[in-house]
Amino acid sequence: MADKRTRGSDGNGRGPGGFRGRRPADQEPAPPEREPITAEQLIARQGGGSGRRRAARTGEIPIPLAPGEAPPAHRKGLPPVPKDDARPVPAPAEGAPAVRRGLPPVPGTPRADREPPAEPAEPAAPPRSGLPPVPPPSGRASVPLFPPLGAPPGHRPSRPISPLPPIPGRDVPAAGASRLPAPGPRARRAARRAARTPGRRRLIRAALGLLVLVGVVLTYHLGLYFYVDQSIQRVAALTPEGPEVLAPQLQEGATTYLVVGTGLPGQDGPAAVAPLLAHVSADAERAVLVSIPPTALVDTPACVRADGELREPVSEAFAASLLDGGPECAVRAVQQLSGLRVDHYLGVDLTRLPAMVDALGGVGVCLPALSPAVAAAAAPLPAGSSELSGEKASAYLTPGDAGSDVTGAAVAERAQLLLTSTLRRAMSLGTLGDPVTLTRFLIRASDALTVDEGTNLGDLRTLAGTLGDLSGDAVQRAGLPVAQVGYVPAGSDQAYVLLDGAGTRALFDRVIDEARLPEAMTAPPAGPAADAPPAPAPEPAPAEPVAQPLTAEPAAITVDVLNGTGTTGLAATVADLLRAQGFGVGQVGNERGTVNETVVRYGPGAEEQARTVAAAVPGAVLQASNSTGGAVQLVLGPGYTGIVPVEVGAPPAAAPAPDAPADTPAAPATEPAASAAPVGCE
Repeated sequence: MADKRTRGSDGNGRGPGGFRGRRPADQEPAPPEREPITAEQLIARQGGGSGRRRAARTGEIPIPLAPGEAPPAHRKGLPPVPKDDARPVPAPAEGAPAVRRGLPPVPGTPRADREPPAEPAEPAAPPRSGLPPVPPPSGRASVPLFPPLGAPPGHRPSRPISPLPPIPGRDVPAAGASRLPAPGPRARRAARRAARTPGRRRLIRAALGLLVLVGVVLTYHLGLYFYVDQSIQRVAALTPEGPEVLAPQLQEGATTYLVVGTGLPGQDGPAAVAPLLAHVSADAERAVLVSIPPTALVDTPACVRADGELREPVSEAFAASLLDGGPECAVRAVQQLSGLRVDHYLGVDLTRLPAMVDALGGVGVCLPALSPAVAAAAAPLPAGSSELSGEKASAYLTPGDAGSDVTGAAVAERAQLLLTSTLRRAMSLGTLGDPVTLTRFLIRASDALTVDEGTNLGDLRTLAGTLGDLSGDAVQRAGLPVAQVGYVPAGSDQAYVLLDGAGTRALFDRVIDEARLPEAMTAPPAGPAADAPPAPAPEPAPAEPVAQPLTAEPAAITVDVLNGTGTTGLAATVADLLRAQGFGVGQVGNERGTVNETVVRYGPGAEEQARTVAAAVPGAVLQASNSTGGAVQLVLGPGYTGIVPVEVGAPPAAAPAPDAPADTPAAPATEPAASAAPVGCE
């Protein structure tokens, strides 16, 4: 309310300074007319540095003033008008408007020929009561704070000057030049695409498509690999720190695989197991393959069954350690027998191996030379390269004669050769590049394979690649030395293969030390017959002893008939034939062990009865045994031909072997002849 304007007595509003409580303007004396002062002039007069700099920037007062120079007239906030230079100004033409220093004429101004009206003299500046005096001008010339752009050389500004933006109308770019903003990433990519030729664009599209295809294939294979690797059955089988491992420091770097095939076609029980021990040297330059007879009598240490129960130490057939105890017991039995540290366990269902071969469309097998193991198959393969289907693979694995391979070395060698060839074909580039074939094989392989917890598909590929790449003397094969076949311990009715303890220990000691077989077990390579020394003249055979006549009547003999071959129902057939000859028949069944020939076992006091039974079975061999008691057992094995009549009181008939005349044709060979020299495989 103190500053509210009011009306005077005349009803008019108060002018400036007319407020309530003050006298009217007509009653106050008129103050002297003063020149308006700007804020910059006021601050400059007070001597402030900021005021002087601001006044210098706005051009109000050049600081300092030159001697004798008057301050410029105030132009209501506009910069001062520069002084006229000394250059002559041409007189305007008649009738032209006056020159206004480069500005267009103002409409309504008088012509140049007219005399301008005289300007009234500027009144003297009134005294500045209450204000400080204006400082006198100094003798220095006025220097602007920001020099013009065209400063003379050597001029030093008062402070660093940052780059100034271009002044419109002064910084004119060169003719034809233009300042464009830098293109962005999208614009640069578009320009590069536009610069490509059609051929190059097609090439880039093809490369991108190929890259995407390769990425999809790799992703599929990796996913399939991990899926199958997780689908394979895994068991806790390894005990690398077991006390039965000998000289572990000598086995550092070397790798030992225990490969066990089960479900051999045409066999059951222990005879259907085919164990193989593969030891690869630390430098992967040598490998030793040792087959273990499935009925070999071994000592199995204490182990954990597949169901988690503890199994006590026992002496048994090696196949029993696997079938009754599980993979861990089989591994402990092998380590106890050999002293080797088993690093990987691989179980193969041989009944499903032919299906794996069919999944690959067949498998190529290379046989540099024929061997007894190949000849013992139901369908032997010729030397050289052969292509096997699933049906041929099954016939190749099946033994030709159930009793011809009592140690299991032949079937183990055939299974190893077929399994190695199958894995190599599966890991070939042709199979890896065919997703359908690879998927079918891996799915079937996951059902047929059983590995330990630390073994994966990469380890199996390493085994197959190592055994496939090594050739010649780098891969050595051998079976364990056998002391006796058909050994029946006291108190047992099962026949075992009795190993030669000293020979077995010497074999594995050499394998641990040098990853090689002993020199005595390495067969020399077959050479041409011309290089062989001439055979010495045969010595006359010693006179055979005169056979004693038979004394036991068939009616007084009771014989047990056991089938030791793979022919089903053979024991019952032979039992009927013996009854027809007057023999008494007791137990009829299958032999629990394995024999390599027909055997007549007898106990104490039953030798004469056994001689009569052997006379009725040509080719039978007498064998004393304490496990039969007083009974006589006829175990049918390989080479059984039939039953013949016997005559008591006459010596047993011996099979004559007369020399065949020269014009008699030779009988056809039942086994393929071994090649004299190795055959190359492509």
